[in-house]
Parts: sequence; structure tokens; C-alpha cells
Amino acid sequence: MRVAVIGAGIAGLTCAFNLQQAGVAVQVFERQPRVGGRMGTRVRDGLAFDLGANFLIRSYSTICELAARLGIRLNNLSPVRHSVLRDGTTFPMNYTAPRDLRTLGGLNWQARARLAWLALKARFRPRPLDFFDLSKVPARYNCEDAYSYAARKVGSDFANYIVDGFNSCMMFSRARDMSAATFAALFGMMAGTNRDFTVQHAEGEMQAIPSALAERLTVHTSTPVASLEPTRQGWRVHSRLGEMEFDRVVLASTAGAGRRLLKEPGEHLELLRLTQYASTINVSFRVPKGTLGDVHCFYVPFLENPVIAEFTNEALKEIECEGDSLVNVGLHEKAARALLHSSDETIFHSVRQQLLSLHPGLAAVAAQVRPHDLQRWPEAIPKYSGRHVERVKHFLEHGQGRQGLYLCGDYLNAPWTEGASRTGQRVAELLIDGRFRVEAENSTL
Repeated sequence: MRVAVIGAGIAGLTCAFNLQQAGVAVQVFERQPRVGGRMGTRVRDGLAFDLGANFLIRSYSTICELAARLGIRLNNLSPVRHSVLRDGTTFPMNYTAPRDLRTLGGLNWQARARLAWLALKARFRPRPLDFFDLSKVPARYNCEDAYSYAARKVGSDFANYIVDGFNSCMMFSRARDMSAATFAALFGMMAGTNRDFTVQHAEGEMQAIPSALAERLTVHTSTPVASLEPTRQGWRVHSRLGEMEFDRVVLASTAGAGRRLLKEPGEHLELLRLTQYASTINVSFRVPKGTLGDVHCFYVPFLENPVIAEFTNEALKEIECEGDSLVNVGLHEKAARALLHSSDETIFHSVRQQLLSLHPGLAAVAAQVRPHDLQRWPEAIPKYSGRHVERVKHFLEHGQGRQGLYLCGDYLNAPWTEGASRTGQRVAELLIDGRFRVEAENSTL
């Protein structure tokens, strides 16, 4: 069996690596000159800028296992502090134990009591919900959005500053864009006895894992696929390398890139067409090391600032050069869409003004807060609305693998880099099982 994987993000690379380990002939096509997608890193002026995702957690079991197999060391940052901005003041955002509820986000005692009760029920839920596979979350959670669910269960302050703030930071969209399944599953994982939110970073930064995977695979970078053509035996892939025949194709691109390749209507194209993404721009500034102290991540709810969703302190990863480190900033979707087609200079200027207004330590060294790098993400992270989650569940049961075509990526109810990697693993397992079934059938003829 010959398989083409289109897209060399962590989903496609995980899929290809697992296929190759099982003896399947696989080639990966990537339109960019580098691999990794949102797990990419760019080094400039001695400082490494993670273009998208910029840390891992130990609960990323698939990615941590890949790192171990590839010989990549993961260093712990924890314990680190996270903070949320509210009315110009920072409050603790960490939740690692019930005692943290006393100060979480500046909530009043009634909200903290309701949240403690919710955490207790989540902790002892008979069947834990899986945040990295939202298809397994009961359908009743898809009848309500995450904001409404949080406001009903705990209160509007919790929904506005904690849930919407966290969603803006980690997803760049608003909590109303997400199914309650995302909040219930993630909060359940955080409250569960087996959760481990130890923050980690890879030696060599985020790029290290996808680059190590690519070194072990046949990856054609700077090779966009022009079109896909179904044949009687499989698929014909058209690229600058010419026409190549494959038995199976795995589309591991974003939904937007995937739908541009499919010409014939069907379940695959319909799902890709209906998938929606939040946009963001990741903007990096060079600052004196130590300016942000020991806080790792600052969450900025939309009510607090409509431009900046979050900023992280890269000094804690010991990223430094000549006494400087980086502050990486992510934008709210609305602001990002307004700035996507602006010049770099305009983006740096607009974001810098907002950043200085949010943190007094940065304002105090304003002359030393200098633009470093930026990355535009028109399709950053999918929006897991209730309709989308249910639509994906139906596709996975009835459409995945039809005509030898498989979809693979975080939009398949699989948030974050860990979820994306798990979809690659699952698609590889489907293909390997299918090959073994065909071989078994042929051996009995």
C-alpha cells in the first residue's frame, strides 16, 4: 500500500511516522519550506520565536511519547504562575488544587463555592470526558455553548473572565463560539485525579519534534499539491514532482487548504466547507529579561482588552540573548481579522501600544520593548461549536476513509497540538488495520 500524506503539521507527521513504523510506503507533501505548521519555530537575532503553540503539558501523552522515541528532551517549567487581567489588576489563574479556588480570578465566594462543587462532581465522574477527543463527549453538552454553560453553572463573572479569558487565550475565539463539551471536558481533565498540567518545553523549542519526525520520513517541502484526482485504484497527486499514483490519501492540511483540492462533492468536502476557524496573529517583542518576573502566561479577556488575548513570558524557557528575551502576544480573533492584511509595521505599532497599557513593568521599559517577529494565522484554531462536534462525529462514523480518502487534523474534534497528533495516530491505525484485512482476505483466496 502506498500512501500520500498532504500536510506536514504534527497531525500529518504523526500519521506518516506511524505508517512508516508499520512498514507502509508513505510520502509527505508540504507547501511550506519548513515542517511543523503551528509547531514551528523561527530563529532571528539569536532568539527563537515559536510561531504558534509555544509550550507543552505533560498530559500530552502522544506528543510526550513521540518526543521520548525521538530522543528529544522535555524540560519542566512548572511550577509557574498564570495570571488573568481584570479591571486593570492581575489575579491568579492557576488551578492545580482545590485551595487555588480561594483566589482564582478574583471571584466572589458564591462563585468559588459553585465552582468547587462543579470540580467535585467532575473529579468523581464515572466516565471522564476526553478533551482531546470531543467525539466521545455526550451529545447533551453540544446543546449549549461554553459561555452559557459556565454562566449557568457558576456565574457570569466566571464565564466572562475565566472561561472566556481562557478560551480567548488558548483558542483565540470567544467562549460562545464553543460547545459546552469543550469546557466540560477540559475542566474535568483539570479537576481529575490523573491530570498533569506540568508546563514543559522541548529542547530546540516547538520545531524540534516535527523536524525530528521529518528527518525519518520522505517529506517534500516547498511542494504544494495542485490537485487530487481519484482513479480506479486510488488517487493521483499532481505537484511540481509530476503525477504520482497512491492507493490512499490522507488530507492533513487545514480545512481551507483541503477543500481547495477536492473537486467532487461528498462527505469530505462538505465537512471541510463547513469547518470554521478563529484567526490570530502571534506577535513577538524583544524585552529585557526578567521584565515579566515569574509569571508564565497572562490571560486577557475580551472585556479587558479587545486586541490582545494573551502574552507569554519566554524568559522562563531560558530564551535569551544579550540580556534580552521575548514576550509573545496572541490577538483576539476580531482584532486579528482587522489586521491580517496590514503591514508588519502597522501590526507591531498597534499591538505594542496595547501591550504597554496592560503591564506596568513593560511600560516602565517602553523604550526597550522592540518588535522582533510575527506570524499571521488566518486559520489558527477550529471553532468547536456543538453543530461542528456533532457533524464531525457523523463524518467519522460514516465518511472517513471512503474512496480511500482520510481527513486528519485538529478540526476533527481534537483540540490543540495533542489532539491533532492523536488524529494522525488514529488515521494511521485505520490504514494499517485496513491493509492487514486486505492481506488476510488475499491469503484466503
